[in-house]
Amino acid sequence: MYRYSKYYDIKHVYSNEYLNIYYCENPGFIAADWSGILDANRAKEGCLQILEHVKKYPVTKILNNNQHVTGHYPGAIDWVGKIWFPSLFDEGVLYFAWVYSPEFYTQVGTDSIIELSSKVTIKTFFDLVTAMDWLLMQPAEV
Repeated sequence: MYRYSKYYDIKHVYSNEYLNIYYCENPGFIAADWSGILDANRAKEGCLQILEHVKKYPVTKILNNNQHVTGHYPGAIDWVGKIWFPSLFDEGVLYFAWVYSPEFYTQVGTDSIIELSSKVTIKTFFDLVTAMDWLLMQPAEV
């Protein structure tokens, strides 16, 4: 995402100790940059912040960067897959590029969430550049 900041006007719109959210009006996406160990409470709170920013800045695309996530507790998997992703879809999100954490068990948790999710097209990546390239190739609207 940072590689693209010289090409796009990417605004930093939210920050806490484990999540930074960015908004880019054109080409229209929200980026979430997570870090540290994510327990179920942090995951839910962060996801709700992303949802609030999708409501504030209507977009069809989200870039979800977990490269700096060092661990997680799987307590929020069902909620993220069955509640949060459908809520994102209801707000107009169609494409979700998810950059894996380097930690294996967080990758397994990510895959479990994706298995529970529907409607939003979710694709996983091991690097930010490929994820961003894929996201930017997706149509802005359907």
